[in-house]
Amino acid sequence: MRALFTATLLLATCGTALHAGAGTRSGSLAVDAIRGSIAAQNCQQAVDRLKSGLKNEYPEVYLLAGSMYENGICVRRDWDRAVTFYVQAHDAGEKDGAARIAAGYADPANGADVAAALWWATKTPPFRSGACGMPKEALADPDRFVAELKTWPQARLSICNYYVGVLSTIGAEVKYPDQAAAHAIGGDVKLRFLPGIPRIDLQRGESREYEMVGWVMVDALRDRKSRRMADGFETELSRVANRALQRYPHPGGIPADTVVEMNFSFGIEYQMR
Repeated sequence: MRALFTATLLLATCGTALHAGAGTRSGSLAVDAIRGSIAAQNCQQAVDRLKSGLKNEYPEVYLLAGSMYENGICVRRDWDRAVTFYVQAHDAGEKDGAARIAAGYADPANGADVAAALWWATKTPPFRSGACGMPKEALADPDRFVAELKTWPQARLSICNYYVGVLSTIGAEVKYPDQAAAHAIGGDVKLRFLPGIPRIDLQRGESREYEMVGWVMVDALRDRKSRRMADGFETELSRVANRALQRYPHPGGIPADTVVEMNFSFGIEYQMR
Protein backbone atom coordinates (compact mmCIF):
# COMPACT_ATOMS: atom_id res chain seq x y z
CA MET A 1 0.00 0.00 0.00
CA ARG A 2 2.22 2.77 -1.29
CA ALA A 3 -0.26 5.63 -1.14
CA LEU A 4 -3.63 5.82 0.54
CA PHE A 5 -4.82 8.85 -1.39
CA THR A 6 -3.84 12.24 -2.72
CA ALA A 7 -6.08 15.24 -2.12
CA THR A 8 -5.95 18.96 -2.77
CA LEU A 9 -7.40 21.34 -0.20
CA LEU A 10 -8.05 24.97 -1.13
CA LEU A 11 -7.83 27.54 1.62
CA ALA A 12 -9.07 30.96 0.60
CA THR A 13 -9.36 34.23 2.45
CA CYS A 14 -11.22 37.32 1.31
CA GLY A 15 -9.45 40.59 0.64
CA THR A 16 -9.71 43.29 3.30
CA ALA A 17 -10.89 46.08 1.04
CA LEU A 18 -13.73 44.26 -0.67
CA HIS A 19 -15.95 42.13 1.50
CA ALA A 20 -18.18 39.16 0.98
CA GLY A 21 -21.88 39.19 1.81
CA ALA A 22 -23.17 40.88 4.94
CA GLY A 23 -23.96 37.61 6.70
CA THR A 24 -20.45 36.23 6.26
CA ARG A 25 -18.88 39.53 7.30
CA SER A 26 -21.08 39.81 10.39
CA GLY A 27 -20.36 36.21 11.38
CA SER A 28 -16.60 36.75 11.04
CA LEU A 29 -16.78 39.90 13.16
CA ALA A 30 -18.77 38.02 15.81
CA VAL A 31 -16.13 35.29 15.90
CA ASP A 32 -13.34 37.87 16.20
CA ALA A 33 -15.15 39.49 19.12
CA ILE A 34 -15.59 36.19 20.95
CA ARG A 35 -11.95 35.26 20.41
CA GLY A 36 -10.92 38.69 21.65
CA SER A 37 -12.82 38.12 24.89
CA ILE A 38 -11.22 34.69 25.29
CA ALA A 39 -7.75 36.16 24.72
CA ALA A 40 -8.51 38.80 27.37
CA GLN A 41 -9.58 35.97 29.74
CA ASN A 42 -13.04 37.51 30.03
CA CYS A 43 -15.09 34.34 29.84
CA GLN A 44 -18.38 35.94 30.86
CA GLN A 45 -18.12 38.38 27.99
CA ALA A 46 -17.06 35.58 25.63
CA VAL A 47 -20.10 33.49 26.58
CA ASP A 48 -22.44 36.48 26.23
CA ARG A 49 -21.05 37.21 22.78
CA LEU A 50 -21.28 33.53 21.90
CA LYS A 51 -24.97 33.46 22.83
CA SER A 52 -25.60 36.55 20.70
CA GLY A 53 -23.83 35.01 17.69
CA LEU A 54 -25.77 31.77 18.07
CA LYS A 55 -29.03 33.70 18.31
CA ASN A 56 -28.17 35.32 14.98
CA GLU A 57 -27.47 31.84 13.54
CA TYR A 58 -24.03 32.71 12.18
CA PRO A 59 -22.45 29.52 10.74
CA GLU A 60 -18.98 30.69 11.81
CA VAL A 61 -20.19 31.04 15.40
CA TYR A 62 -21.69 27.54 15.36
CA LEU A 63 -18.22 26.24 14.42
CA LEU A 64 -16.52 28.25 17.17
CA ALA A 65 -19.13 27.11 19.71
CA GLY A 66 -18.32 23.50 18.83
CA SER A 67 -14.63 24.12 19.38
CA MET A 68 -15.25 25.86 22.70
CA TYR A 69 -17.35 22.97 24.02
CA GLU A 70 -14.99 20.33 22.62
CA ASN A 71 -11.98 21.90 24.31
CA GLY A 72 -13.64 23.35 27.40
CA ILE A 73 -12.84 26.99 26.57
CA CYS A 74 -14.89 29.31 28.81
CA VAL A 75 -17.57 26.60 29.02
CA ARG A 76 -17.76 23.13 30.54
CA ARG A 77 -16.23 20.55 28.19
CA ASP A 78 -19.07 18.63 26.54
CA TRP A 79 -18.35 16.61 23.40
CA ASP A 80 -21.99 15.76 22.75
CA ARG A 81 -22.91 19.44 22.78
CA ALA A 82 -19.91 20.24 20.61
CA VAL A 83 -21.17 17.78 17.99
CA THR A 84 -24.55 19.52 17.94
CA PHE A 85 -22.92 22.83 17.10
CA TYR A 86 -20.56 21.27 14.55
CA VAL A 87 -23.53 19.65 12.79
CA GLN A 88 -25.32 23.01 12.71
CA ALA A 89 -22.19 24.58 11.20
CA HIS A 90 -21.94 21.81 8.61
CA ASP A 91 -25.62 22.09 7.69
CA ALA A 92 -25.18 25.86 7.31
CA GLY A 93 -22.35 25.37 4.82
CA GLU A 94 -19.24 25.61 7.01
CA LYS A 95 -16.82 23.29 5.22
CA ASP A 96 -14.78 22.54 8.36
CA GLY A 97 -17.78 21.19 10.26
CA ALA A 98 -17.60 17.61 8.97
CA ALA A 99 -13.83 17.38 9.46
CA ARG A 100 -14.08 18.58 13.05
CA ILE A 101 -16.77 16.01 13.79
CA ALA A 102 -14.70 13.23 12.19
CA ALA A 103 -11.58 14.27 14.11
CA GLY A 104 -13.51 14.40 17.37
CA TYR A 105 -15.15 11.01 16.98
CA ALA A 106 -11.73 9.49 16.17
CA ASP A 107 -10.22 10.95 19.35
CA PRO A 108 -9.93 8.51 22.29
CA ALA A 109 -10.48 11.48 24.62
CA ASN A 110 -14.08 11.55 23.39
CA GLY A 111 -14.50 7.77 23.53
CA ALA A 112 -13.50 6.94 19.95
CA ASP A 113 -16.43 5.97 17.71
CA VAL A 114 -14.85 4.55 14.55
CA ALA A 115 -18.09 4.24 12.61
CA ALA A 116 -19.10 7.84 13.30
CA ALA A 117 -15.58 9.09 12.54
CA LEU A 118 -15.51 7.33 9.17
CA TRP A 119 -19.07 8.37 8.31
CA TRP A 120 -18.27 12.04 8.77
CA ALA A 121 -14.87 11.67 7.12
CA THR A 122 -16.55 10.52 3.90
CA LYS A 123 -18.17 13.96 3.75
CA THR A 124 -14.73 15.57 3.39
CA PRO A 125 -12.69 15.50 0.12
CA PRO A 126 -9.75 13.28 1.20
CA PHE A 127 -11.86 10.33 2.30
CA ARG A 128 -14.06 9.86 -0.73
CA SER A 129 -11.69 7.23 -2.09
CA GLY A 130 -8.66 5.18 -1.15
CA ALA A 131 -8.00 2.34 1.27
CA CYS A 132 -10.50 3.74 3.77
CA GLY A 133 -13.13 4.51 1.15
CA MET A 134 -16.57 2.93 1.07
CA PRO A 135 -18.73 1.51 -1.75
CA LYS A 136 -20.75 4.27 -3.35
CA GLU A 137 -24.05 2.67 -2.37
CA ALA A 138 -23.08 2.77 1.33
CA LEU A 139 -22.21 6.46 1.43
CA ALA A 140 -25.82 7.63 1.62
CA ASP A 141 -27.20 4.79 3.72
CA PRO A 142 -26.09 4.63 7.39
CA ASP A 143 -27.29 1.03 7.78
CA ARG A 144 -25.33 -0.19 4.74
CA PHE A 145 -22.37 1.86 5.90
CA VAL A 146 -22.30 0.15 9.28
CA ALA A 147 -22.87 -3.26 7.67
CA GLU A 148 -19.84 -2.67 5.44
CA LEU A 149 -17.68 -1.70 8.42
CA LYS A 150 -18.63 -4.94 10.17
CA THR A 151 -16.85 -6.83 7.38
CA TRP A 152 -13.59 -5.00 8.04
CA PRO A 153 -10.96 -6.59 10.31
CA GLN A 154 -10.20 -4.72 13.52
CA ALA A 155 -6.74 -3.78 12.28
CA ARG A 156 -8.19 -1.96 9.27
CA LEU A 157 -10.70 -0.13 11.46
CA SER A 158 -7.96 1.02 13.84
CA ILE A 159 -5.69 2.16 11.03
CA CYS A 160 -8.46 4.04 9.24
CA ASN A 161 -9.57 5.67 12.48
CA TYR A 162 -5.97 6.88 12.87
CA TYR A 163 -5.91 8.25 9.33
CA VAL A 164 -9.23 9.98 9.90
CA GLY A 165 -8.08 11.54 13.15
CA VAL A 166 -4.76 12.88 11.92
CA LEU A 167 -5.87 14.06 8.50
CA SER A 168 -9.22 15.49 9.59
CA THR A 169 -7.52 17.45 12.36
CA ILE A 170 -5.08 18.92 9.85
CA GLY A 171 -7.76 19.64 7.26
CA ALA A 172 -10.05 21.34 9.77
CA GLU A 173 -7.54 23.35 11.78
CA VAL A 174 -5.09 24.72 9.23
CA LYS A 175 -5.77 28.43 8.78
CA TYR A 176 -4.55 31.11 6.43
CA PRO A 177 -1.56 32.75 8.19
CA ASP A 178 -2.46 36.29 9.28
CA GLN A 179 0.76 37.85 7.99
CA ALA A 180 0.41 36.22 4.59
CA ALA A 181 -3.20 37.39 4.32
CA ALA A 182 -2.30 40.92 5.41
CA HIS A 183 0.41 41.10 2.75
CA ALA A 184 -1.71 39.44 0.04
CA ILE A 185 0.59 36.44 -0.30
CA GLY A 186 -0.58 33.02 -1.47
CA GLY A 187 1.24 29.75 -1.92
CA ASP A 188 1.21 25.98 -2.19
CA VAL A 189 2.53 23.36 0.21
CA LYS A 190 2.63 19.59 -0.28
CA LEU A 191 2.14 17.53 2.86
CA ARG A 192 3.45 13.94 2.88
CA PHE A 193 2.14 11.84 5.76
CA LEU A 194 4.10 8.65 6.47
CA PRO A 195 1.72 6.96 8.94
CA GLY A 196 3.86 3.85 9.39
CA ILE A 197 6.72 5.81 10.96
CA PRO A 198 4.82 8.15 11.80
CA ARG A 199 6.11 11.43 10.32
CA ILE A 200 4.84 14.38 8.34
CA ASP A 201 7.06 16.11 5.78
CA LEU A 202 6.31 19.44 4.12
CA GLN A 203 7.49 20.70 0.75
CA ARG A 204 6.89 24.28 -0.35
CA GLY A 205 5.60 24.87 -3.85
CA GLU A 206 5.12 28.12 -5.72
CA SER A 207 4.13 31.36 -4.01
CA ARG A 208 1.90 34.11 -5.38
CA GLU A 209 1.44 37.82 -4.85
CA TYR A 210 -2.07 39.24 -5.10
CA GLU A 211 -3.08 42.84 -5.64
CA MET A 212 -2.95 44.86 -2.45
CA VAL A 213 -6.12 46.98 -2.60
CA GLY A 214 -6.27 50.45 -1.05
CA TRP A 215 -3.47 52.39 0.60
CA VAL A 216 -0.29 50.32 0.85
CA MET A 217 2.75 51.25 2.92
CA VAL A 218 6.19 50.90 1.31
CA ASP A 219 7.27 48.70 4.22
CA ALA A 220 4.41 46.31 3.48
CA LEU A 221 5.52 45.98 -0.15
CA ARG A 222 9.07 45.28 0.98
CA ASP A 223 7.99 42.79 3.66
CA ARG A 224 5.94 40.72 1.22
CA LYS A 225 9.17 39.91 -0.65
CA SER A 226 10.82 38.46 2.44
CA ARG A 227 11.20 34.72 2.94
CA ARG A 228 9.39 34.80 6.29
CA MET A 229 6.12 35.57 4.52
CA ALA A 230 6.30 32.41 2.41
CA ASP A 231 7.53 30.46 5.44
CA GLY A 232 4.24 31.20 7.16
CA PHE A 233 2.37 28.50 5.24
CA GLU A 234 4.82 25.78 6.26
CA THR A 235 4.90 27.08 9.84
CA GLU A 236 1.10 26.91 10.12
CA LEU A 237 0.94 23.42 8.63
CA SER A 238 3.76 22.18 10.86
CA ARG A 239 2.02 23.51 13.98
CA VAL A 240 -1.24 21.73 13.22
CA ALA A 241 0.46 18.56 11.93
CA ASN A 242 2.45 18.14 15.15
CA ARG A 243 -0.71 18.55 17.22
CA ALA A 244 -2.50 15.97 15.07
CA LEU A 245 0.28 13.40 15.50
CA GLN A 246 0.26 13.89 19.26
CA ARG A 247 -3.52 13.70 19.52
CA TYR A 248 -3.96 10.11 18.30
CA PRO A 249 -2.18 6.95 19.49
CA HIS A 250 -0.42 5.07 16.72
CA PRO A 251 -2.16 1.74 15.97
CA GLY A 252 0.88 -0.11 14.59
CA GLY A 253 0.78 -2.49 11.65
CA ILE A 254 1.11 0.19 8.96
CA PRO A 255 3.81 -0.53 6.31
CA ALA A 256 6.67 1.93 6.64
CA ASP A 257 6.51 2.87 2.95
CA THR A 258 2.86 3.98 3.08
CA VAL A 259 2.50 7.57 1.92
CA VAL A 260 -0.50 9.87 2.07
CA GLU A 261 -0.27 13.17 0.22
CA MET A 262 -2.31 16.33 0.69
CA ASN A 263 -1.76 19.49 -1.33
CA PHE A 264 -2.66 22.79 0.31
CA SER A 265 -3.26 25.81 -1.89
CA PHE A 266 -3.58 29.16 -0.09
CA GLY A 267 -5.22 31.90 -2.13
CA ILE A 268 -7.02 35.22 -1.80
CA GLU A 269 -10.43 35.98 -3.28
CA TYR A 270 -11.64 39.55 -3.67
CA GLN A 271 -15.42 39.70 -3.65
CA MET A 272 -17.72 42.65 -4.16
CA ARG A 273 -19.87 43.79 -1.27
